[in-house]
Amino acid sequence: MLYALCSMLYLYLHLCFLTKVLIFFAVMGKFKRLKNQTLAKVYTKVPSLVDLYAKGAELVVNTTTPFSPLNKPLERCRLALVTTGGTHARDQKPFDMSDKKGDPSYRELPSDIGVEQLTITHDYYNHADALADPNLVLPIEPLRQLLHQGMIGSIGPRFFSFMGHVTGEHLKTLTDTTAPEVAAALIADEVDAAFLTPT
Repeated sequence: MLYALCSMLYLYLHLCFLTKVLIFFAVMGKFKRLKNQTLAKVYTKVPSLVDLYAKGAELVVNTTTPFSPLNKPLERCRLALVTTGGTHARDQKPFDMSDKKGDPSYRELPSDIGVEQLTITHDYYNHADALADPNLVLPIEPLRQLLHQGMIGSIGPRFFSFMGHVTGEHLKTLTDTTAPEVAAALIADEVDAAFLTPT
């Protein structure tokens, strides 16, 4: 009987400890996100701080991709949108904000999606305005207006969204895997030009 009570007490204490550990990590995760969001707001107000940050950042310099001019008039081209704004459909998996090196994955969005169906998961820029009007980072409605006005030929069947804060080993994943996957998808969709909206 005493052994059973000791075992139950031991189990109870472990459960209490594990609960406290989980609460601690949950609080720390929220703190980290709050810190990143606050820094994004400060960087928005004081752009020179971004220059200081960029001096120590790992940059990818591409020297092998040649300039590719359009080979037909814009009014006959099929266009698609690609953003680094962390935009995704509300029912899609959010980008991973727990990894301080970012998330090199992407989200595929149907080009007929409504802006009211979109949200943003990206702690590294102040996206208050973009949440109010997702067209700021993924200009779906302006692109549709260009189509309606006959200024572009057509819109591809899908758009793509990345979370633009990617560093460390994730840069290799981005440049070797996910970005080429998106490029191949755009080619398969017979897109002539992609309009990139970086954040």
